[in-house]
Amino acid sequence: MLDVTRRAILKMTALALPASWISGTDALAATKETAAQSGSLAEWLRFNRTLIAEGFNPPFYPSLDYEPSKAVHIALDLNCDSMRYPAASYYALFPTKSGYPVHPELRGDPMQETLKLLRQAGLRTVAYVPLNHPFMSIESKDPRYADWCKRFIDGSPMITSHYGFQRYYEGCLNSPIHEVATKLTLEVLDYGFDVLYFDGPYQGMNHAADFCHCKHCQAAYSNQFGKPIPDQRTCSLSEYLQYHKWMRDDVVLAFFRGLRQKIREKRDIPVLFNDTSLLSRREWRARGIPITDGFMFEAAETPEEKLFNLQLGRSTGKIIWTYMGSHTEYNREHLKNKAVRGWFSYPLEEQEMLIDGATATAAGAGCVYWGLSRFFYQPDSPLHYDSGRYVKEIFTFQQKHAQVLRGLNSRPQVGILVSSQTIDWYNGSKFVRSAYANYYHGAFDLLKSLSIESEPFLDWRMRPELLARYSMIYLPNAACLSDEQCVLLRRYVESGGILVATHLSSIADEHGRVRDQFGLGDVFGASFLQAEPFEYPDLYLNPLDGPLIPQDPQVMLIKTDGGNVRAITHDRGNRRDLGPAVVTNRFGKGYCIYIASGLEAVFEETRMVSVREYLASLLLPRLEAGRTYHLEYISGVTPHYMASEKHIVLHLLADVGDENLHPRSRERLFPIQNIKVRLRMPGRVKTVTLMRAGAEAPFQQDGEWITVQVPRIWVYEAVQVDLA
Repeated sequence: MLDVTRRAILKMTALALPASWISGTDALAATKETAAQSGSLAEWLRFNRTLIAEGFNPPFYPSLDYEPSKAVHIALDLNCDSMRYPAASYYALFPTKSGYPVHPELRGDPMQETLKLLRQAGLRTVAYVPLNHPFMSIESKDPRYADWCKRFIDGSPMITSHYGFQRYYEGCLNSPIHEVATKLTLEVLDYGFDVLYFDGPYQGMNHAADFCHCKHCQAAYSNQFGKPIPDQRTCSLSEYLQYHKWMRDDVVLAFFRGLRQKIREKRDIPVLFNDTSLLSRREWRARGIPITDGFMFEAAETPEEKLFNLQLGRSTGKIIWTYMGSHTEYNREHLKNKAVRGWFSYPLEEQEMLIDGATATAAGAGCVYWGLSRFFYQPDSPLHYDSGRYVKEIFTFQQKHAQVLRGLNSRPQVGILVSSQTIDWYNGSKFVRSAYANYYHGAFDLLKSLSIESEPFLDWRMRPELLARYSMIYLPNAACLSDEQCVLLRRYVESGGILVATHLSSIADEHGRVRDQFGLGDVFGASFLQAEPFEYPDLYLNPLDGPLIPQDPQVMLIKTDGGNVRAITHDRGNRRDLGPAVVTNRFGKGYCIYIASGLEAVFEETRMVSVREYLASLLLPRLEAGRTYHLEYISGVTPHYMASEKHIVLHLLADVGDENLHPRSRERLFPIQNIKVRLRMPGRVKTVTLMRAGAEAPFQQDGEWITVQVPRIWVYEAVQVDLA
């Protein structure tokens, strides 16, 4: 067994510190902090550096090769301050009596041994506990599984895939799995972990949206409603909504809430869960945020998308974690079975790992590196490979600047409403569900390009106090809004707020039932002529006081009801105008801009300069007085402003490289030279520093603004201002 002393920890963390993020005496000083000295558990939770030991692949599955001492050594090599151990995956990986199947090769108690070594090393401990994550192999002879699985209306079991090793029955939370998962969790709680991290609660995976007709669901539903579960293929919307609400609130969330209460009663420790599916369609567990202390967005396709996700998470007020390194999947284009992922036990990441970590750092999120398996089978230490060196670079940078970074919060001017209700329920004939994200991502990226700090927030968490955080609310094609949500937004504008709404916003209620008119039509000063958008090629926007610019080829045909027309849609091919394209309206003490198309989605898809400049002409006059920073727009460079009472940090992410067009292919990143940054100061400046370069930066002051020249950004730099 490994005997990890404090002297050994300090020696190990001092070895081979990379020079590209931290160097010299700074590197030596940074090694003096260990996880045991990193502050309270609450502080650590918001800025952790965790190594994931993933139980769904080697060294835990299919064979059990795991060695606790090797895992802890890898965590220390990477400068992690914590490790997540899989209490269970397809099998339990400790000697449980809960009824969960135990790995056939389990000997002793590797979970207990791992905990002992982590504590000796001064590292925090996180337990991974699956809540009805698929685990019942269809090849298993376990007779209990027939009673535990979800079933279609014809009685056949629902089967899912995961990583491609096997296929699994989907479990039902109305079955005895409910009790098994509860007992498993309480057993894990007795081990003394610092944090419980739940994967779930799931109610299916590939068939999550399919109604379950198992005998347990049939009995529970009949007992509550006095009738059988409806046939999903032919039921009415009201029947569908009744089942959906029952399964979400009375089964999935009731189980989760009850489990959280049992944890509080036994040993109240922080609880987080996997909510990567937050913006997935009709996901049962997506409303679990209020039950827990925090949640994790696993991954994203781009740094901009990741930053958006993490800001959306932070808007809930909860602790936010994210994967660093994603799953390192390759695109699998030539594989017939896309469930077969790739190589989980090989260090594959290259430079995109750096920007992945930098994005999480900028967002103020906790980082969990996926994972242990990348280095477990390698003949040399993690620092022999690019992946390991990059992980340590990121973690060492975070460790060095932890005191400043932990205290920072975003200062958004604009709140971007993300309509999960639209994702769930809207079914318009011209609505492309898979591309709906282009609207809210487009709004976010547009505002970043204009040096306007924004924060996305969820429609169902809308409250007056949340809206009051923002000078402007942006509704990017938020088709589904309830009557109550329309009232909240109407009052926000009446009291002096600024509203920007586009395309289908408020055309339907929270369940997709189309209204006779916009729910916010009085605020827009406009009404629609038909409920479905008009699509036609070669449409242009005529701003009345300037040249034509490309218009979205999908537009709402509208007329004004008291609003002022700022632009019209022009059909160039037929030499005709199609009516108002942009309408502005004063409403109470506030102001509304309604755009009858998805121009933010056009910007997201094209980065067209003329579209950006036109949108800037609409937005900046209303926001200029509150801007906190400014830099010239460079495609691929994303700024992110964070501040505390004593510090301002402008993070600069440079996603500029040679990425192949194939998804998830490796990328080499290029530097950007000589970026001029202007920052508005709320007080007297003490010092200005380039955090990654580790050097003071000369600056010029002009009234309340300072100008800083950033000589070079490769992947990431941050301008830190210390206030006197």
